[in-house]
Amino acid sequence: MILSTREGAALARVFALLAEDRDRRGMRLALGEALLDLLQADHFASFVWDGQRFGDGVWLAMDPANLARYDAWYQYRDPITFQLQARRHATPVSAVMPHAELARTEFFNDFLARDGLHWGINLHAFDGDRALGDLRIWRGRHRREFTPHERALLDLVLASARLGGLSA
Repeated sequence: MILSTREGAALARVFALLAEDRDRRGMRLALGEALLDLLQADHFASFVWDGQRFGDGVWLAMDPANLARYDAWYQYRDPITFQLQARRHATPVSAVMPHAELARTEFFNDFLARDGLHWGINLHAFDGDRALGDLRIWRGRHRREFTPHERALLDLVLASARLGGLSA
């Protein structure tokens, strides 16, 4: 993998965060800030699946009232997240639902678009069958879709977290 100077510096910040001793919630939030920089993205959210619902959310550049609607309604009508979760590696949203199809859904128009989320990529971390949390990273309409290179960067972050023992 070839990294630009900017990517190398941003990835070093991500790895340094992963080595810190933080609570999981604080780690997910700090990691979100670093990943927005690494991937030149606009929006971040992270939740933990407890077997029945996604909770313990942290987010950046998203409206808390809109996320409350996700908590109450949209997570139960979400056409993409369970498919992304099943992959257990970094996956662009368009890999599980073409963007043109997603753009016709209530989930996109009444939830995602309210905060300007247009192009997404998710990463779901597990320790065996136990969900540790997910990373949902989004770009606005004015940007481009995530590339295979950016997906590989996120998978590298996940591998580093596992090697560092953060998944235990």
